[in-house]
Amino acid sequence: MKLIKTANDHAAALEALEALMITNPLPESDASEKIELLGFLIETYEKERHQIPLPHPVEAIRFAMEQQKLKQVDLIPFIGSKSRVSEILSGKRELTLNMVRELHKGLGIPLKSLVHDSDFELPERIEIEDYPVKAMFDAGYFSSVVDLKWSEIKDRLESLLHEFFGGRQNDPIGALNRQTSSSKNRIDEKAVHAWRCRVLDKAAECKLGTYEPQAINPQLVKQLTALSAMAMGPVLVRDRLREVGIALIIEERLPKTLLDGAAMMHPKGFPIIALTLRYDRLDNFWFTLFHELGHVMLHLDEKSTSFIDSDIDSQSTTSKEKEANEFALKSFISPEQWESLKHLSKADEIKVAAAQLAISPAILAGRLRREARDYRKHRTLIGQGKVKELFELF
Repeated sequence: MKLIKTANDHAAALEALEALMITNPLPESDASEKIELLGFLIETYEKERHQIPLPHPVEAIRFAMEQQKLKQVDLIPFIGSKSRVSEILSGKRELTLNMVRELHKGLGIPLKSLVHDSDFELPERIEIEDYPVKAMFDAGYFSSVVDLKWSEIKDRLESLLHEFFGGRQNDPIGALNRQTSSSKNRIDEKAVHAWRCRVLDKAAECKLGTYEPQAINPQLVKQLTALSAMAMGPVLVRDRLREVGIALIIEERLPKTLLDGAAMMHPKGFPIIALTLRYDRLDNFWFTLFHELGHVMLHLDEKSTSFIDSDIDSQSTTSKEKEANEFALKSFISPEQWESLKHLSKADEIKVAAAQLAISPAILAGRLRREARDYRKHRTLIGQGKVKELFELF
């Protein structure tokens, strides 16, 4: 007795079954058990080879209309409008996930018929209004429709959100947010979560060296600060961090997030530093980068939460944020050095001092502006508009 795999096997099994049944064997006999087994093998083969195809979704809808004596106008509550019903029934437009949900719930049409997939399971509803979907589309979050126009995908947004999140829409953000929101300026937590998922996805695509926590040491920090003095410093620091297993991701912020950057652990066990370049300036790039690197070195491990920094120029309010700020400041300029530099005011003096420190003059100029809380100073030294250009973000 063997599995039936071919038409010849099937014919031979039918012949053997017929011969056994002619003998009219007693129950519980060997021959009776063979009949039962042959019958099972034949039935399995026939089901696999002769499955009845699922009806086309339009056919399933028309069948339901016929059975329930419905007119096209009766489908408007489930599909959306008279013209949309006409487009669906004529095959000019595909059903959206919400239409599938409503037709299944309201008319009792089997899901497998509406999506032409016998294994389909209806996912939990995602409220499109909860997310900045237009901004997400413009930023390339929906990879399967990057070549389409916004007007061509508006009806598919819930499906695209499911595709993007992959079940992560309700995962805890796992972040310590430093926010300066007010009644006029609130942080959109859903947008923050979507941005974070985007960062995780991009980090998963990076080619990284093996991450060893002990490799993130003062010697490496010194190497990274020296890169700031080079014209291509931001790109070089990204490559150096990736060599030691840290993914540096540049991902512009979504509306109503005010994000500057984040430090997080990828589920695969390597750190991520993500920067939004909200302020396209060299001084802000280097300070934010080292602030997040401070989180990686001082606060992150495989079991820790992420740190998502909003409005990094605001006053730090937690001990961890203060520690990350101090790490960033001291990595470039020690407290002793700062005492002799904090009164500098002329561009030439700042450039000379930065060269002696082997750092970008933008960093020193940015520190002077920040400490004085006068952001009109040293505008020609801070590298305005230089960072996105280096990363080819226009």
